[in-house]
Amino acid sequence: MLRTVLLSVVVVGLVLSAAPMAVAQVSAKDAQNKLLSKRAAEADAYRKLAETIRGLHITSQTYVKDFVTESDVIQSELDTFIRGVRLGEPKWYEDFSCEVPAEVTVAKVITHLKEIHTRHYHGDQIKGTDFAEMKQFIKKDVIKAIGMGAPRPELPPGLPEGVEEMLSQGITLPSPAIPDLWLKMGPQARLMAKRAAELDAMRRLLERIKGLRVTSDTLVKDFVAEWDVIETEARGYLIGAHEVRTYYHHDEPIVEVTYAVPTEQVIETIKALHERHYHGNHVHGKDIVNLKRQIKRKTFEATGMGVPKPQYVMVAAQVTQISMPDWVSSRITVTGEGTDPAIDTPQGKLKAARAAELDAKRRLAEQVYGLRVSSDTLVRDFVTEHDNITSQVDAVLIGAMVDRTEWGSGVARVTVSLPGMEVWSVFHQEIQITRRR
Repeated sequence: MLRTVLLSVVVVGLVLSAAPMAVAQVSAKDAQNKLLSKRAAEADAYRKLAETIRGLHITSQTYVKDFVTESDVIQSELDTFIRGVRLGEPKWYEDFSCEVPAEVTVAKVITHLKEIHTRHYHGDQIKGTDFAEMKQFIKKDVIKAIGMGAPRPELPPGLPEGVEEMLSQGITLPSPAIPDLWLKMGPQARLMAKRAAELDAMRRLLERIKGLRVTSDTLVKDFVAEWDVIETEARGYLIGAHEVRTYYHHDEPIVEVTYAVPTEQVIETIKALHERHYHGNHVHGKDIVNLKRQIKRKTFEATGMGVPKPQYVMVAAQVTQISMPDWVSSRITVTGEGTDPAIDTPQGKLKAARAAELDAKRRLAEQVYGLRVSSDTLVRDFVTEHDNITSQVDAVLIGAMVDRTEWGSGVARVTVSLPGMEVWSVFHQEIQITRRR
């Protein structure tokens, strides 16, 4: 009898001693999840701030994106500025997802852009006086963003330079896992979406090269006016590009793939295109050598977005319990036209193509703002109600890709497109924030 009592005491003691250990393990896991979701939300806030600032008008035809992407130094300066913006207090929800607010005054952004322009800009398209006029295009005094994050080990691509290292200090990360949403859609959906993202990333790498400034008034795409004709050849030069990361969104059927190519290879590509296709005397080999000295980073990176076929998007809609419009699973494509009095000359063709691209993006904006978000709400209605996402939508629009350029009958025709899912992702996050409140 005594032996039985003693055994019971031992068992109870073991159970009681194990209980605090179990609670401690749960608490530690909860703390890790909160830390990861806060980190992800902070990264998302910085990313949204960057996208919003790049989507601001400098002039009626020029965006901040045009200003920063042509110079590696300017891009780094803007990234440093964004990284220095102080974030607000985090807010967690029952599922350990997190929201982090961020804001910066428009006046501070304009002042910093003007300083960067004075120190580092060598072109003649954007004048210092243009920054004083920026305010007329911006309808608010403060740029706000709310970052959202789930407890995931990896961070999304497209962050300002240095943000990932800053947010990862002192954090031990578990191995990344494929989100449940993608597991439920199956491996075929993942492969299809990833392949689409890879192709998009390569196209964006070419866009980055085209946007580099070679001389004070010449971009790479200027001295290769027939770029669409030689794009296949340019892709051949970039065959050594390699995948840096793959990021599956946990709450929407989007996969982002980042590709990188060594800077040395980018310069060799520009040099080869110049030698084979340039017939003028304005851009010289020494200009390309000088370009190499200006670029500080070791690699050029670009991130592409991919989505699976419509039937898989519908599966995602059922899993996430969010009704997605039909246009989400397709590309939105628009063609614009432009001309120039000297369209028969290389410079005239270039000006006509630029005019056509601006016309195409204006038409694209009209089409996007007319898309239906819900049965009784258009995109333009949603933007009116949530003015904090206006610049994010603009950033998506100016990031539209040029699919092809054609000339005929004295007119240039440029076709641009962007994934419907890229537009939807802006509204999806705002819808989630609204529902939680």
